[in-house]
Amino acid sequence: MIFDLADPLAGSRKTACETGHDKSNILDSLLLENLLEEQQTLKTPVTLFSEAYDQATPFKRFAHLIPLSKPQPGEQYSFEVNLDACTGCKACVVACHSLNGLDDNESWRDMGLLVGTRKQPYLQTVTTACHHCADPACADGCPVLAYDKDAVTGIVRHLDDQCIGCSYCILKCPYDVPKFNLKRGIVRKCDMCHGRLAEGEAPACVQACPNEAIKIVAVRTVDISSHGSIISGAFESSYTRPSTRYVSKRPLPAHAHAADASRLERDHSHAPLSWMLVMTQMSTGAFIACAVALWMDALTLQQAGITSAVAFFVGFMGIQLSVLHLGQPLKAWRAFMGWRKSWLSREILAFGGFIGAASSVMAAWWWGDLHLLKLAVTGTAFIGILAVLTSIMVYVDTRRPYWSFKLTAGKFLGTMLLLGAGLTGIVWCWLDVKIMFVAISSTLVMRWIVSLFELNQNAQALTNESSPWHKSARILDELHSKPLEARRLLLAATGFIIPVMILSGLATPILFTLSVSLTFTSQIIERLYFFTAASGSKMPGN
Repeated sequence: MIFDLADPLAGSRKTACETGHDKSNILDSLLLENLLEEQQTLKTPVTLFSEAYDQATPFKRFAHLIPLSKPQPGEQYSFEVNLDACTGCKACVVACHSLNGLDDNESWRDMGLLVGTRKQPYLQTVTTACHHCADPACADGCPVLAYDKDAVTGIVRHLDDQCIGCSYCILKCPYDVPKFNLKRGIVRKCDMCHGRLAEGEAPACVQACPNEAIKIVAVRTVDISSHGSIISGAFESSYTRPSTRYVSKRPLPAHAHAADASRLERDHSHAPLSWMLVMTQMSTGAFIACAVALWMDALTLQQAGITSAVAFFVGFMGIQLSVLHLGQPLKAWRAFMGWRKSWLSREILAFGGFIGAASSVMAAWWWGDLHLLKLAVTGTAFIGILAVLTSIMVYVDTRRPYWSFKLTAGKFLGTMLLLGAGLTGIVWCWLDVKIMFVAISSTLVMRWIVSLFELNQNAQALTNESSPWHKSARILDELHSKPLEARRLLLAATGFIIPVMILSGLATPILFTLSVSLTFTSQIIERLYFFTAASGSKMPGN
């Protein structure tokens, strides 16, 4: 062969080259096989953790993060959060949602943020759930006793099957913990995964945190603080004595505040409650006016009976509308069960007595005894006043600044006298009762008193940043400018234009009925933003 003649060593060189190439291929093949074999047996950190978790006995899993025994007498479980370890990854939020099977847009654990100032920068994420308070406001306010604080563990549980969906616990809790579930028509909240704890398992949030920032500890109830706040931006602890402990090697700076502290947002309007409050106060005021007129001997049996019947109808309809507020209206009959500690239960009982007394007025009218009617109307007016006072306390007891006793009592009692005089004035105008101008004058005077009181209080709070309801005044000014403007126009119409028209001799019954209708509309608007501007407290950022 020419190849062989030209280069007798070429064949041997080719053979050596082929042999080297084959060896390289064999080594590559062996390396690939070894890598594939190693990959099949490689254990990631997650795998190692899973094996250790599965091999451990139940009482050794997360043993350093949960108590190994039940609390001693005088102790209870509580969350302890290490702020230095919390990175804000929200693994705890996701785990809580997943392992508890929560619905979409439902969360029992939230992540907040504390910040500093431009000159003194500071940043700290804060994970928060139910604080399982020593004196839980949610349980104290529930009208159907749908909350239970376990006598051994201290865990505050919500009893879903007992709940009527009134949402009063949401208003009572200063940490925004209970959440209303629209799909189910009830409130639900964190229960510290008590079922897992009972079996030696850690709660979902504790298990999920990669930095072990959350753990369960047993604390002495007497050591739960009733002073200050559990963390910057939280509500004063003296109200409910929250048990959660936030720990850090670095003390929180005094200037730290919630990142969303200045955010303005509307709260829920609770429209059925707005109508109920205005209508029951109107009815009570009408019975008061009717009682005064009867003791002045200014009404006949028929006139007093018609006036009382109208007042009874308005109050009855207002109470019926309140049921529409409930997520579980068929369970409304149970709302009296918490009367020993819940102002909502007391309000319901008071208005139940009010309707019962008003029914006795109708019976006295049918009986035809003016003296008996006078006593029945007076008794109904008295019970109505008590019922309105319980309404005031329902909101004052939530500790929300905008629902202070001064502001709430001024609004509720003012509405009662204003619309009560207006309602009786309408009836007396159409019946041509001699004292109808007394009711008309009283309505006009109360219209200005109530309006000036509200305008003055809002103006003072808006200009005074230290005012307790400064934030609510800002919500009104910036987010409710159109309703406020509408109320000013209604005040001009009912407080000046229509009274001038009545004095000029125009049709008094029609004009005064229009005036009271516009006044009623104005009070409904006010009662709607009484709720939306309440600006309830919560944990930082959640």
